[in-house]
Amino acid sequence: MKAAFLTGFGGNEVVKYGDLPEPVRGNDAALVEVHAAGVNPVEVVIRQGLFAALPTNYPIIMGFDISGIVLEAPGGSEFKPGDEVYGRLPSVYGAYAERIAIPARLLARKPKTVSHQEAASLPTVALTTWQSFYERAHLKTGESLLIQAGAGGIGTFAIQLAKHIGAKVTATASAANQDFLRSLGVDTAVDYVAQRFEDSGPFDVVYDGVCGDLIVPSIKSIRPGGRYVGLRRVSDERAWLEFGEPADVAAKIAQHNLPFRTLATERGVEFHGPLTRSDGGQLAEIAALVDAGTIKPIVTQVFNLSDLPSAYDILARGRTRGKLVIAVKQQYSRAPPAV
Repeated sequence: MKAAFLTGFGGNEVVKYGDLPEPVRGNDAALVEVHAAGVNPVEVVIRQGLFAALPTNYPIIMGFDISGIVLEAPGGSEFKPGDEVYGRLPSVYGAYAERIAIPARLLARKPKTVSHQEAASLPTVALTTWQSFYERAHLKTGESLLIQAGAGGIGTFAIQLAKHIGAKVTATASAANQDFLRSLGVDTAVDYVAQRFEDSGPFDVVYDGVCGDLIVPSIKSIRPGGRYVGLRRVSDERAWLEFGEPADVAAKIAQHNLPFRTLATERGVEFHGPLTRSDGGQLAEIAALVDAGTIKPIVTQVFNLSDLPSAYDILARGRTRGKLVIAVKQQYSRAPPAV
């Protein structure tokens, strides 16, 4: 089968396209023909070899998020061959290929009202935000929420889900994306170059997809009793425990967060650094919101499978609007022309 894969860690020179062996389906897995795969910024970090506990059995097929059609399903599964599904792999390896074996419990039926390319843009950003809002921040109707990087993949989904919950939403973006933020329903759009987001606070919750230099001012912009949720290299002890690490290992991994956790505690703020969990049940709930018109996937660029390096180049610049998607199998809005 055709696939995009890594031959090592480094820059785009290690990203290749070609033929690799077919996946082997385990007893609990479904074999899925991949029609589209979503691209996520963390993959650039993984490609560079800057992520913990990376395997080195090259070639490595990259990609978390898929949408496609079931070819084979395990006995007793709710799925059957021909079903349209979408899902998030349990690790970042496997989506950029024509076929993938994935545990059936991680799949959900694809939203009926969107294309495979739109569906493939959702799993990681949707699950990350769903778990952050409902399991960590416990975001409530009427609360004030700041979303850092509102125009990106995480941000565009987060704005829509937050408005569904009934929060008052402030979001940051460049000057060029201010009208775009308003079109998604934000109550206050902040130009992060010309304005201070702190001036729109204090907030009950900050959802920070940027982190880095924004962590401290974000925590300081939260009122006592509020919650900070960071998504980039700030994973906390709870996150690693949920992923099965022993308590001593989880505490050691999360030690780098101590200055931020200390600051949050001093200010009466909760500090959260979640890791995303693949979950077919939650994706089914998200699909229902998409089909109801509550959530609209935002796909701004689609690349061929052989063009993965171009997508990584764009992500590395850190100025994307919405999501980038890889078209693994050509989709037609009508029957393809006769040959």
